[in-house]
Amino acid sequence: MKISISFDYDSPAGYRESFHLQDCSPTADLDGTDALLKALAKHDVRTTFGVVGKVALPGEAPDHCPDQIRAIRAAGHEVASHSMYHRFIPPMSDRELLDDVVASRRALENCTGERVTGFIPPFNRPMQFPAHGAVSISEFLGLHGRGRGRQTIGSMLRILREGGFGWSRVSFSNKVQLALRRCGLTSEQGPAQPFLHHGMVAIPLHVTGFGEAAKSLVERLADTDLVVTLYGHPNQALEDNDQGVRALADFLDHVAASRLRNRVSFCTMAQIAELTKAISALSEERQQASVN
Repeated sequence: MKISISFDYDSPAGYRESFHLQDCSPTADLDGTDALLKALAKHDVRTTFGVVGKVALPGEAPDHCPDQIRAIRAAGHEVASHSMYHRFIPPMSDRELLDDVVASRRALENCTGERVTGFIPPFNRPMQFPAHGAVSISEFLGLHGRGRGRQTIGSMLRILREGGFGWSRVSFSNKVQLALRRCGLTSEQGPAQPFLHHGMVAIPLHVTGFGEAAKSLVERLADTDLVVTLYGHPNQALEDNDQGVRALADFLDHVAASRLRNRVSFCTMAQIAELTKAISALSEERQQASVN
């Protein structure tokens, strides 16, 4: 089994756009990331940090922390985009979204000197994905108070591809399958796995934080070849909750024995994306060979 951990580095720009983080300490991501980097280094684990592009621009902390973003990369972690300003994506027009994600990618690439291929949507939205049976009435009607939804996961992936990205973390649920499970008409399946959608790798999110839900999922799937994706926020790292650095350290200690027996390994999301593309290409070759 492969575990991919990602962190949403929101920054003060993100707090201002958030629904409930306006009172968050301006240095929460800055301080939390320092603590996370130490815990991850102790366990020799590489992860993905989705960073708001504004953070990578030159300027004064905590709104601008280019040195810390370079430190994240220097420690071996992947730097992905978390948009430019942490805006709520569903009501954005195609042009607004494209301009935003391209600006974020360029800001991060100029900061780190390396290509950025991944995207982590603010608020884990959009969640609408009709092609996979996922519908969000709140997004469609604009019940969040930020305008009617224009973007779906499918349209977002198309725009991200146009903007030079290769993968995106996504969060959605198939309402039909969920209803069937609740009615006892179908059994619960394993977590949704990464897949290609119009040339982009979509990586489904599974669990928030590193508490009992994360441990239980890893224990259940440790002897499989599946991918498990977990995430947290650096602004929560110093809190006593499932996203805190103590919970992360406890989770990594819990996984260590399985990892040493080669049952579990950690990967960045870029590595998961490359693996997904390779598996897809191999499958296509086999299908072509069977036809011929």
